[in-house]
Amino acid sequence: MLIHIIMVSIVKRKIQEKVYYYLSYSYREGNKVKLIEKSLGKEIPSEDELIQLKEDLMRRIVKERWELTIEELKKRYSQKLREIPEFSKAERLKEFGIRFTYHSNKIEGSTLTLREVALAINEKEIKINKSVNDINEAQLHMLCYEDMVATKEDLTLDLVRKWHETLFSLHVNRSKLAGIIRKDPILISGSKHIPPISPQPLLDDLFEWYNTNKGRVNSVLLACFMHYRFEFIHPFNDGNGRMGRFIMNYILFKNKYTMFDINSKIRTSYYNALEKSDISNDEMFFVSWFFKNYIKSI
Repeated sequence: MLIHIIMVSIVKRKIQEKVYYYLSYSYREGNKVKLIEKSLGKEIPSEDELIQLKEDLMRRIVKERWELTIEELKKRYSQKLREIPEFSKAERLKEFGIRFTYHSNKIEGSTLTLREVALAINEKEIKINKSVNDINEAQLHMLCYEDMVATKEDLTLDLVRKWHETLFSLHVNRSKLAGIIRKDPILISGSKHIPPISPQPLLDDLFEWYNTNKGRVNSVLLACFMHYRFEFIHPFNDGNGRMGRFIMNYILFKNKYTMFDINSKIRTSYYNALEKSDISNDEMFFVSWFFKNYIKSI
């Protein structure tokens, strides 16, 4: 008997006249359907316990499905880095930053082309006939990116607030909200998810969780969890997606993994994965999307 039809579901089974519960996850590999489960015992645990048990199961799923591939790709990436001269590494980091800036802003509605983003960053004296806010945000997003790859600071909420303040410092309508955690309810256009009314306590819990788990959880899964959970909280009035993607790439870069430039062409599937996890209370929807598309991007 299936109690919740979600990617990580609670299954009830009767064994020798006794009822047992399991957290269950199934997936297809080639022509075979594989099952990964965790026993819950004779009763469904409390909500807090269940959250931790689901997280434990997701770690196991990632380990069995994607970790070998991720670590092999990391090994190849490290090998290539050793073969590249230092000046070329800097050039490649900048090229990635321009593409990342283009796609991350495009996801949020920027009208600039990739060429215009490159001009706004590299040739500031050339006039671009586009929105002043879009041009400023391209330049300031790149500034945040450069700070992200250069900083020796650990990831903290203060660091994220600094990036947010930089990104919106010149925005015509939103500069007064730059770096400020919202205190009022907020709605997300086109989404059924209603972010928590009071984000600050949840942010404190999130960064406490990060500090506890940053040495225990696979770094790619850590980046995925932090991105998704930050988006769920939606702590700013605007710019949450871009800050979540900075958090994600900060964790990947500092742990020597390839960064993830989420292409604006897959924005719909990206939003759908976030939305499915939100409304089903099942992070596995986003985890699955994340790993498949991260590996594909590499």
